[in-house]
Amino acid sequence: MANWEVGNYLNSHFVSSYQKVGTFRIANGQKLGGNVASYFCLPDGEVLHVIAGPVNAATLLREARWVVETWKLALLEKQEEPAQLSAFFAKAHADRLRQEHGLTLPELRQLPKASSPELTSFLIELPNQKLTRQARIQLLLASNSPLQIEQIYKVIFEKVLGEQISTNPVVGGTSATN
Repeated sequence: MANWEVGNYLNSHFVSSYQKVGTFRIANGQKLGGNVASYFCLPDGEVLHVIAGPVNAATLLREARWVVETWKLALLEKQEEPAQLSAFFAKAHADRLRQEHGLTLPELRQLPKASSPELTSFLIELPNQKLTRQARIQLLLASNSPLQIEQIYKVIFEKVLGEQISTNPVVGGTSATN
């Protein structure tokens, strides 16, 4: 798969942006350290989907298509109001959690609200569960509460990806750490 195909698809369906939130360094022209999370959001910042960590072009395209097709299905089923759309995407994430990771929400305990401090410990500790990064994301997004990017980016970056938030600039050769 050519990367231009991914770029064309993303450009035709999304507005792309980025924000550096972690620290990494550049040595011999190579980026060392750091991580990435790809967010698919509504214009108001509500998160519809997240990809945790770097992925290849085929995976990025597959996940972007999943967001677009799920959005279209929500509209087809007249799930256009904000609460309906959030519930629709939460169910879609719960379905993926079951299909791809063999977990159903009742197997776990009640999910904490997105804005609660318990959410961070819940994602980390998940009793007796060895979940992949993407399974943790599916679980978070299946919580059926509308999640704004500003509510969850720190949780995803620090607790799912295991990185620290930093506002230090990247410099050639090294990058300062907090």
